[in-house]
Amino acid sequence: MRYVLHVLLLIISLVWSEAPVAAQQAQIVFEEPTWDFGDVQESDGSVEHAFVFTNVSDEPVVIVDVSTGCGCTTPTYSRKPVLAGRKGEIVVAFDPINRPGHFSKGVSVMTSASNEPVQLQVTGNVVPREKTLDELYPFDMGGGVRFDSNFRAFAYVGRGERADAEIGWVNTSDKPVRLSLVWLQRSGLLTVDTPEVLAAGARGKFALHYEIPAQSDRYGTLTDVLAVDVDGVRSRTLVSISAIAVDRYDAAVDDMSSPDMALSKKFIKFGELKRGAAAEDGSVTVSNNGGGPLIIRAVEFKSKALECSLKAGDRIEAGKSAAVIFRLSTADADYGVWVDRVRIITNDPAHPMQTLRVTAIVTAP
Repeated sequence: MRYVLHVLLLIISLVWSEAPVAAQQAQIVFEEPTWDFGDVQESDGSVEHAFVFTNVSDEPVVIVDVSTGCGCTTPTYSRKPVLAGRKGEIVVAFDPINRPGHFSKGVSVMTSASNEPVQLQVTGNVVPREKTLDELYPFDMGGGVRFDSNFRAFAYVGRGERADAEIGWVNTSDKPVRLSLVWLQRSGLLTVDTPEVLAAGARGKFALHYEIPAQSDRYGTLTDVLAVDVDGVRSRTLVSISAIAVDRYDAAVDDMSSPDMALSKKFIKFGELKRGAAAEDGSVTVSNNGGGPLIIRAVEFKSKALECSLKAGDRIEAGKSAAVIFRLSTADADYGVWVDRVRIITNDPAHPMQTLRVTAIVTAP
């Protein structure tokens, strides 16, 4: 009896051990795993190519899933089994709209033959179509004036540095118009150079300059908001410009003597809080893994309901850490999901700013 049981166990183990081997042997081979579309005219719309494969195994193979890393690439395929020795195909379409220039998109094919995907690729070059004025200048400011953008973000600007950007404009009317900008929110560090009169049918750009004095004590977010008047009529569209003021970092910074800030986590979840309640969270630690002192330049968040123990001017020595306490009071919070982002600006040259996301769900008392 024990001998019979041993034989049965041996047979079962052989069946289980050989099943994956058989599956591993089943495979498909594509005639061309890479397809170059060449020049693709954006104005002609989507292009597609059929990747043909052969089932070279002794068993039927099913295409389980086909995934792409971009919404511009769309696969079409059948989940019907492809018999041994037969051919199948996967059609991959690429949409070139608003994607000028060279492209290279990967396609992963999962089959019943293996746990490892088969990789396909489509490449090519999108030849852009000629765009209309409305597309080139999508922001209607009134009076025939259009802007190519109503927002510019400068990212980091160091003390003693100047950063430049532009906003394009066009006057589509048949007469000159007078343009004026009115500051609604002003950092005092932004200069805008724009003509007072825009000629009929003309195009141009006005220049934006953020310049932070070398001895400035300004750190963190700089925000400027401007209203636009066209022939004395206020546009409904505002222009917003922003930058992050940080220390100036030379290209030859000594990494060994520089601070290196690390956050123990990037999310704080207070969970459900009844309105009017308060809660504290001390689970975040700021560490300095560098060789020099870490200096907190600014700590920013929007909500008055949130408090943070980390303050501008705090100092964390090399190799040290500091616990950060966040306190949230929901006395004036709206019901439902509450979200804020905390920006921490430091003298870390590699990561001048790091961000924490704070969430809660405010419920009825």
